[in-house]
Amino acid sequence: MSPFGISLFRGLHTLQGAAGLERRLKRRIADGREHPDRGTERLGIASAERPDGPLVWLHLTGGDEIEKVSALIQHLKASREDLNVLITTTLYDAEFPDDTGAIHQFSPYSGVGPINAFLDHWAPDVALWVDSQLDVPLLSELFKRKVPAIWINAHLPRETHGQWRWLPGLMKSVLTGFDTILAENLKAEREIRRLGAASSHVTMSGPLQMQVVPPGCNMAERDRFAAKLAARPVWLAAATHEKEVAQILAAHRQLIRKSHRLLLIIEPGVPEDGPRLAEDLEADGWSVACRSRDEDPSPDVQVFVADQAGETGLWMHLAPITFIGGSLADEACLNPLEPAALGSVVLFGPLKNGHNEAFRRLETAGAASMVKDQKTLTQAVERLLSPDCAAKMAMAAWDITTSGAEVSDLVRDRVVALLDQAGV
Repeated sequence: MSPFGISLFRGLHTLQGAAGLERRLKRRIADGREHPDRGTERLGIASAERPDGPLVWLHLTGGDEIEKVSALIQHLKASREDLNVLITTTLYDAEFPDDTGAIHQFSPYSGVGPINAFLDHWAPDVALWVDSQLDVPLLSELFKRKVPAIWINAHLPRETHGQWRWLPGLMKSVLTGFDTILAENLKAEREIRRLGAASSHVTMSGPLQMQVVPPGCNMAERDRFAAKLAARPVWLAAATHEKEVAQILAAHRQLIRKSHRLLLIIEPGVPEDGPRLAEDLEADGWSVACRSRDEDPSPDVQVFVADQAGETGLWMHLAPITFIGGSLADEACLNPLEPAALGSVVLFGPLKNGHNEAFRRLETAGAASMVKDQKTLTQAVERLLSPDCAAKMAMAAWDITTSGAEVSDLVRDRVVALLDQAGV
């Protein structure tokens, strides 16, 4: 596929030549706009080996979008155990997380040399484009190599409409190169069709949004604890930091004045701190049970110290209210979508450390509330002890954690089918 428009567009992007691109890279590294050690990836020089086996290339705008695709990566790898995933990002905006299960590289500059070097090295079998900006030189070379590609969350930002208006043939050539286009909404679908995409290749799927695999637990143990609790009201402070324990306990002390049967399950962020925490609580007059001491929350227990590693999912299954520990101490690391996926309403402090998009989505949908201190934490838990209020927020949480699942399934099935067709 080499229409005049694409040749012209590519030519405009490569007038600098290799020396010009190298100068550009040096300037951007000096300005802090490129990675100081991995900047040569922009020239198509890979900093990692291509692993054996099929490889899916997934392109994002920036590293902060990894939350949107993390569940999709898990689905893809579960469907094909031999599958490798490469993620590229256009922006150098943050350190890329290490737990994605994917290789990360920065996307190459739009020059013939970097693009060819990048594609020669990685030789992707399928490409997933999750970026509203279309890199014409890169995509046109990809399509020339007959690599099937899927455009996910497809839409055209307003600022790009004017650009494409002057090169409608170019836009049509790019759009027809995609095997599948999953439009973000009906408006995007109409615009993409109007610009020349084949109707059979465009589907209004809705956006791919961040998802989470709900944490599992020993269901027999869950049932045993549920029977022990006998419908007692429960709230969970998960992965707490020692700096905020005093505020959590002060809130609980206020709450049990009105709700005498209320149980606080407090999970130390460092499980080894559990026995000491339990002893300190007992010395302070609390009625305590401790998981590591093989104790159960009897009816008179006010605080249960859940200090066994790997059991967070168990407590989330039991508690209809979950406070994300560390968020009053700038140490939060739990994904709030995990308790939300289990129907637990989420409370969090202002110092959340990561998962910003997940917190934002839950709060916007009315599925989570931010608290500022002990007083507002007390008020929030008290409000959520009302079944009607908690049920409304839990339903909103369910909607958030399940939306986008259909898109993820659609992409996974299409990728697997394309790999099978290619015999890889």
